[in-house]
Amino acid sequence: MSSKNPRMLFVSKNSPENKIETIRAFEYVYFTMKFQGLVMTEDYRLRHKIHVAINFIFTNVIYYFSYIIKLFYVHNLRQLLENIPMNICVTACSIKFFVILRLRPSLIEINEKLKHLDSRPMTDKQKDQLRSVINLCRLISRIVIVFYMGVYLIHGLAAVLSNGTKLAFETWFPYDWRTSAFRYWGSLFIQTVFQLQLAVEQVPNDFLGVLYLSVLSAHLQIIMERFANIHCDPEKTEDESFQDFVQCLEDHRIIMDIFQIIQNTLSFTIFFQFITSILVFSTSGLIYLRFSPSYAETTATFLFMLAEIAEIYPSCYYSNKFMEKTDQMVFMLYSSNWMDLSPRFRKHLIIFMQMTQEKKVILAGKQIPITLETFMSVMKAMYTMLMIMSPSE
Repeated sequence: MSSKNPRMLFVSKNSPENKIETIRAFEYVYFTMKFQGLVMTEDYRLRHKIHVAINFIFTNVIYYFSYIIKLFYVHNLRQLLENIPMNICVTACSIKFFVILRLRPSLIEINEKLKHLDSRPMTDKQKDQLRSVINLCRLISRIVIVFYMGVYLIHGLAAVLSNGTKLAFETWFPYDWRTSAFRYWGSLFIQTVFQLQLAVEQVPNDFLGVLYLSVLSAHLQIIMERFANIHCDPEKTEDESFQDFVQCLEDHRIIMDIFQIIQNTLSFTIFFQFITSILVFSTSGLIYLRFSPSYAETTATFLFMLAEIAEIYPSCYYSNKFMEKTDQMVFMLYSSNWMDLSPRFRKHLIIFMQMTQEKKVILAGKQIPITLETFMSVMKAMYTMLMIMSPSE
C-alpha cells in the first residue's frame, strides 16, 4: 500500500472527528439575530413573527421617532449635531433590518449550500485552513458585538459623568427628565437599553455579508486547489478525472450562487452605508472641532466615528479579497495537468476558463465597486466633508 497515493490525502467526509461545519462561523451573529426574532429555521412560527414586529415597533419606530421629534426641540447647534448622527444611524439600521428580514429565507438556503460544500473531499491541510477561517469569523463576531455595545455604553458613561445635565443621546421624552433624579436615571436607563438593542441589531446588518464572503473565499481556495490537482492521480481513469472536474464545476456554481445572493443584498445596503458613514463621521467630528467636549464625551465621539469606519472597511476588504480569489481561478486551471487530458476534457476546461475571466466584485448601488480603493475614496470624502463643515479661523 503506497502512502503517496493522493487519494489517501482526503479524509472520509463522514469522519466525525474531521467534520467541518461552516455555519459555526455565524453562530454569534445568529445569536444576535434571535434577539430580533430572526431565527435561522424553516419552521418560522407565529411567536417569531410577533417578536420581530414588537422589536421593530419599539426600536425602529417609537425610539426612532424620539430622535425625529427632538429635532423640533433643539435649542442650539450642539444639540442638533448630537442628534443628527444617531438619527441617520437609526434610519440606516431600519433599512438594513428590512433587508436582513427579507433575506432570511435565502440565508437558510445558503446554509444548506454550505453544508454541501463542507461534505466535499478536503485534505487535512485544507480542513485546518477552513477551521482557521471559521474561528476567525467567530472572533470577529465577538469583537464587533463587544465594540458596538461598548460604544453606546461609553456614551452612557459620559452622561453619568455629566452630573445629571445630559443624557447619552439627544432624544425626546414626553416629560422633562431634568426635574428629578428618578426621571433622569429612568430616562438614561431606557435610552441605554434601546441603544444596546440597536447595537445588537447592527451586528448582522453590517457583518453578515462580510462573514459569508470570508468563508466563501476559503471554500473557493479549496476548489481552486482541487482544479489544480485534476488528473494528478495515475490510478484514475479519464472518466473518473472528468467526474472530478464536473464536481468541481458544480461546487464552483454553488459558490457563485451564494455570491449572487450576497451581492444582491450588499449592493444597496453598502451604498447607503457609504453615504451614512460620510455624514455621521463628519457631523460627529464637527462636535469636537466646534465645541469643547469633556474627556469622556471626546472618547465617546471618537469611538462612534471609529465605528462608522468599522461598518464599511470589512465589507470592502473581504469583497476585494474575494475578487482577488476569482482572478486566480484561471491561473489555477492553467496550472492543472491539462496538457495530459483528452481533447474533450481540454475543450470543457477552456470554456470554463473563459467563463471565469470576468471579475466577481460587488457593486454598491450597482455602480461602485466595493474594494479597498473605494474604501479609501470614502475616507477621503469623510475628511473633505469634515473640513468643509468645520469652522474657519
